[in-house]
Amino acid sequence: MNSNGGNNGKSRHYATFVLLLLASVAIMVMYVEAMAFPSLPKVMLDFGLTPADYALASWVVTIYLVVGCVAIPVFGKLGDIYGKKKMLLIAMLIYSCMVTLTGFSREFSSSIYVMILLRGFQGLAMCMFPLAFSIIRDEFPRDRIAVAQGVISAMFGVGTAVGFVVGGTVTDRLGWQWTYHTVAPFAFLATGVVAWKVRESPVRMKAKPDYVGAALLGAGLVSFLVGVTEARNRGWTDPLIIALLVAAASLMVVFAFWLGRARDPLIRPALLKERNIALTSIIAFIIGFALFTAYQTIASLAGFNFNLDATQIGILMLPTSAVTLVLGPTVGLLVKRHGPKWPMAIGMVISIVGFILLAMHHDTKLDIMMWIALTGAGNTFAMVGSINMIIISTPVVETAISTAMNTVLRTSGSVVGPAIAAVVISQNSHPVMQPGEVLAVLPDDIAYKMIFVSSAVVMFVGVLVSLLLTNRKAHGEGEK
Repeated sequence: MNSNGGNNGKSRHYATFVLLLLASVAIMVMYVEAMAFPSLPKVMLDFGLTPADYALASWVVTIYLVVGCVAIPVFGKLGDIYGKKKMLLIAMLIYSCMVTLTGFSREFSSSIYVMILLRGFQGLAMCMFPLAFSIIRDEFPRDRIAVAQGVISAMFGVGTAVGFVVGGTVTDRLGWQWTYHTVAPFAFLATGVVAWKVRESPVRMKAKPDYVGAALLGAGLVSFLVGVTEARNRGWTDPLIIALLVAAASLMVVFAFWLGRARDPLIRPALLKERNIALTSIIAFIIGFALFTAYQTIASLAGFNFNLDATQIGILMLPTSAVTLVLGPTVGLLVKRHGPKWPMAIGMVISIVGFILLAMHHDTKLDIMMWIALTGAGNTFAMVGSINMIIISTPVVETAISTAMNTVLRTSGSVVGPAIAAVVISQNSHPVMQPGEVLAVLPDDIAYKMIFVSSAVVMFVGVLVSLLLTNRKAHGEGEK
């Protein structure tokens, strides 16, 4: 615990070691996930699926997000009650086993449902991030917390680029299975090092698990995420989609009702009403929405307009990763000195400029490389600012559940945004013809412009919300 100003017996050497370890785990997870979508055509081929089965195959990616969103708040709350390291180890061990088995899923069965099941268990990897943020808050010297959060946040972009470039090469030359084979040894090694070297946080919440609240929230999230995801294939007016979204809204109302009456609720209503936490959670959704909408659109633009494969798209994104790597700890220093509010607001303004420039100029690979790097820079400011605002504003015994809910909202935004973008692209496309046949269906340029402008508008809402925040300096946080 860092309440004594950092003189808590945790050496700076230990803090640096733990930070590098957790950063490596973030890169590992993002490496695998970055290749999940681009490798789908090869996965479908190995399982004997046709283009008509694409909706089914896409669940290899979707199930990870669905299970992860359900598990994040549960593991976060259990981490607050029983120990963050303990729950982090459980998540890492299950993830390591499932990554290993996924690489052999085709040998186990010719049914893709087996791979989808294993990928679902991999969704527990998403629980690692709020638990890691919480360990940093509990165990690190106070003056290093903001920078450490910046480093971990930067690893999301770095891991994605590594996944596209290295993972793309591995997939193309050795097969999609080797994306999992290559990471499995490191996953087990990292789990062992965490068990051996990372010390358990002494911070505990005196409460019992809220199984009813977890079930209600989980069911609501599953209904929402499945509804939004399947809307890409079925359309937003499909009866099943409408039923799922209505069910999601109803379950969330019941969940809110339950929180006010449970003895030990999954998350205290008072915590959700705390001004900075509530507003930053809205911003988290906005960041996820705008960023992943833009990134998916960039992938479509690079694939359709420039015929780039996964590895080449990764190379296109390398400047963004480099900017993220440099800015992550740098923004952490700014947060430490000036508080998280203004880095967050400035970051979203930078992203808006990037989105507008992308809408106006996306005719060359250089255009895309420059302006997506600019949006990446803005996103780094916003991400580091938002996670630090949550950390600073949350009582120390509730750090894991608070950061978990923030992650759930950001992930929900990252699902909703691309789903809407997919509808925009599908409704604004044209066939490429040759006599007697359709060679391809390509998005119209207006689709890209609409998506980038929409991302800018959504991010502008985030700027307005950020102005309502109360700024607090990271080094002056109190243990509530």
